[in-house]
Amino acid sequence: MSSSRSSSRSSMSSARCSRSSGTDKTTNSTCTDDKVNFSGNLSEAKAALRSHHVKARRRACRDAESWRAKNSQVAEYTAQYVRSLRREGQPLRIAAYVPLADEPGAGFLLETLETDVDELWLPICMPDARLHWSRYAGPDSLHIPNPRLPVSEPVGPGIASADCLPRLDLVIVPALAIARDGYRLGKGAGFYDRAIAEARSYVSSQTESAASSMPELLGLVFASEICDSVPHNHRDCAVDKIMTEMGVRNLS
Repeated sequence: MSSSRSSSRSSMSSARCSRSSGTDKTTNSTCTDDKVNFSGNLSEAKAALRSHHVKARRRACRDAESWRAKNSQVAEYTAQYVRSLRREGQPLRIAAYVPLADEPGAGFLLETLETDVDELWLPICMPDARLHWSRYAGPDSLHIPNPRLPVSEPVGPGIASADCLPRLDLVIVPALAIARDGYRLGKGAGFYDRAIAEARSYVSSQTESAASSMPELLGLVFASEICDSVPHNHRDCAVDKIMTEMGVRNLS
C-alpha cells in the first residue's frame, strides 16, 4: 500500500477504532432519518435498530425496478471511487464482498469492480466467527458453503485478516446503517469488527501506529440508512467514508 495514502488518514482512522478496556452497558441511540429512538442496553438498542433496517430493506425490495436502479448506482459510484485511488506505477488492491439480494450493490458490485483493480479479495466466514480472505477469480471461483446462510464465498482456506488487510488500499464494508461519525451497524456476528481489530493489532505490533499501514474503510449503505448515531462500544470500528446510491460521503 502506498505510504502517501496511508499517512493521510492515520490519525482519523485510529481515533475511530478505540480498543479501550471499558465496556458500555447502556446507550442512547437516535436514528432521526428513520424515526427510530431507543435508550437502554447496548445489545437491545442494536437489535431494535437492526430489525428496523432489515424490515425497511425488505419493503424496498418489493419495487424491483427502483431496487435494481439503486444497486446499479451504488456499484457504479463505488467503482468510480476505486478508480480515483489508483496511483501511477502502483498496483491497486482492494477487498469487497458478494452482496446478498437485500444489500447495496446486489447483482452489480463485483462485476463493476473487477476490471478496475489488480487484486480483488473476498471474505470467507470461518467457524470461529472470523474472516479469512481469498482472491476473486470470476463467478466460477465462488460457492455457497452453508445453504442455511446463502453467502457466496471464494473456494479455499484463504489467509487471515492480519496477513491480508494491511497490504490493501481499500476495504469495502457492508452495513445496515452507518452514523455520520462512521460507526456502522452490522448484522450482529461481529465478523468485520474482529477482522479490522486483528489487522490493527498485527500492524501495531510491527509499527508505532496501527492506522498508518491500514487500508481505508468504505461502508456501503443506501442514503436513507445514514443515521445521526448508531449504538456502539469500544469493540466497534468505524468506517472512514460512506458510499450510497448518491455517491461518496465524507464523515461529519
